[in-house]
Amino acid sequence: MSTAAGTTREGAGGDRPADPGRPVPTPGITLPVVALPTLALFLGSLAAWVGATALVLTGTDPWRYLVTVPVHALVTFAMFTVLHETVHLAGGRLRWVNEVLGRLSMLFVVAWAAFPMLRYLHIEHHRNTNEDTSRDPDAWTESGPAWSWPLRWMTIDLWYVRFYLPRIPSRPRAELVEQALVFLVVVSAFVATAVTGHGRELLVIYLIPQRLGIALLAWWFDWLPHHDLGETAQSDRFAATRMRVGWERLVTPLMLGQNYHLVHHIHPTVPFYRYQDVWRRAMSDWLDRPVPITTVLGSDLSPAEYRAWRRLTSHTDRDADLPNRPHPLRVTAVDRLTPDAVAVTLEVPGELRDVFAHRPGRHVTVGARIEGELVRRSYSICSTDGSVLRIAVRRVDGGRFSTWVGSALAVGDTLEVTPPSGQFVLPAGPRGDRTVAAVAAGSGITPVIAILTAALDEDPDRRAVLLYANRDTEHTMFADELDELVRRSGGRLTVVHHHSRSGAAGSAPDGTTRSVVPGRLGADRFAEHLTTLPVDDADWFLCGPPPMLDELVGVLDAHGVTPDRVHREFFVAPSGDDGDSGPTRPAVVTVRRGGQETVTRSRGTASLLETALDAGVEAPYLCAGGICGTCRAQVVTGTVHMQQNYALTDDEVACGAILTCQSRPTTDEVTIDYNR
Repeated sequence: MSTAAGTTREGAGGDRPADPGRPVPTPGITLPVVALPTLALFLGSLAAWVGATALVLTGTDPWRYLVTVPVHALVTFAMFTVLHETVHLAGGRLRWVNEVLGRLSMLFVVAWAAFPMLRYLHIEHHRNTNEDTSRDPDAWTESGPAWSWPLRWMTIDLWYVRFYLPRIPSRPRAELVEQALVFLVVVSAFVATAVTGHGRELLVIYLIPQRLGIALLAWWFDWLPHHDLGETAQSDRFAATRMRVGWERLVTPLMLGQNYHLVHHIHPTVPFYRYQDVWRRAMSDWLDRPVPITTVLGSDLSPAEYRAWRRLTSHTDRDADLPNRPHPLRVTAVDRLTPDAVAVTLEVPGELRDVFAHRPGRHVTVGARIEGELVRRSYSICSTDGSVLRIAVRRVDGGRFSTWVGSALAVGDTLEVTPPSGQFVLPAGPRGDRTVAAVAAGSGITPVIAILTAALDEDPDRRAVLLYANRDTEHTMFADELDELVRRSGGRLTVVHHHSRSGAAGSAPDGTTRSVVPGRLGADRFAEHLTTLPVDDADWFLCGPPPMLDELVGVLDAHGVTPDRVHREFFVAPSGDDGDSGPTRPAVVTVRRGGQETVTRSRGTASLLETALDAGVEAPYLCAGGICGTCRAQVVTGTVHMQQNYALTDDEVACGAILTCQSRPTTDEVTIDYNR
């Protein structure tokens, strides 16, 4: 995405083994200042409640209740979505908007409960999904015999009280005071309404519809996504919640996005109206894991069956693979770039030229049948000619697709390729004549070389700069093509290679005139380049592993480069490359908090916050979604992968600050400190 937030794909040209401990790509969704669809849902629900209430108070036809009771019940259902969004601070980046909307919507869901209490209970559900009822309050919906479930759904708020009471001594005083005040005011209002002769109105406007709405919510939000799943959030967070797929144009608005409930549990701060986008952006990655998938009609599907089912239903289900329905393209060339990377050229037939027309920097999803199973991976396009598509694939140890491409793919084979997508592209309009400055690491060169080629070809006066980091000359992809581009540009393109395994500066070992700087391209070296290269008022394109890009963006910010001029495309580097965040793994975790040090073990799938809480540490937290910053800590030893971050600045992350609710260990030992 062409913002400072960037996007993450598994390699600008690579894949990784299907490891349930590896980090899921970031959702690539920028949280708005105010989530307007959420606000619109609140206002629309409020208007429906006012209209139905007016009909109860002014009408005389007893049949009117057949209309008003369902409307009031649906208002309870819709208002819960607003409440649910604000619990996770997904109502927007403004904290006060979430606090106000949460409290207002609470009145239409469970008026006697305070917003902070509900927030605590719901976050407990996320932390302990599918545990027993002593840990996961929502497990109440499927406990006991099946005949009791509707009664449980209708009374889940009463179970919440039972769950909350033993925890009162550990809850913050402000939360308890607000809960007591809300309870007294609401119960007093109910009693006053009843004793003044308006008990019938209270029943038909609130109490009866609210019971129906609560039952619908418990069934829809709790039972449907979680029932009969053996995994928990602690054992496998990707298998603790199911997807419900098919007929999305009808079901998604009907369920207010909760048919994609798994996406919500993995990315809780993503607004409900963007769940489907997140699923589509990284569908191959999701399907590499044993995620639970169920059709609308209740049939369970394995990831392989889901792919086959999508193909079978694509003619009736208009949402099936839109907007990325794949097309078969023939392989016309497989060229060796380095010992571990190849370039694959695909022919685009004339009738598909418009479909595959693209701006340089975009990517495609490529699929092939490997041992009978369709495997898909995303790769950046490194060509600018619309008649062909060229991608580069670097082999990854254990990478199923990349290994197959490097060893078995041949000219004449056919690959399934989706139309190009992505926002890592040259800006249009008045900024189109700026200098293009780029940083690429390893296979991050694949979108960058297309951007540089197009920028220089489109404008004979434009200048460009590339800083390119690799291990050594042997593993430098597109080295010869970059040399040719430098010659063809007539001095308008400057390329500086950084080789982390090179011993001395100068020319490349093969005798070319390439400028080679030994060592890693880090913040200090990057800052030096900014003082010597012609990059004033340039647009920056950065493609590489997240830790490296975080460093460089901090340098750009310190030099006054505004965020609108910085475009990032993340990738998870193959094991052994500089900047690899590595898969998450089991680890010994040391937690420092309040003058005490607690040593515990993490299975790697649980966040560091969950690990600390399970060890008895009174760790601070609120949203558990990477946005409020309450769970902030400092990494003292080891490394972690932080999945989402809306609260910390790049400088803070560079100094070791993390959000523990979003972080999981990537080394065998990790020490974090909440006191710093």
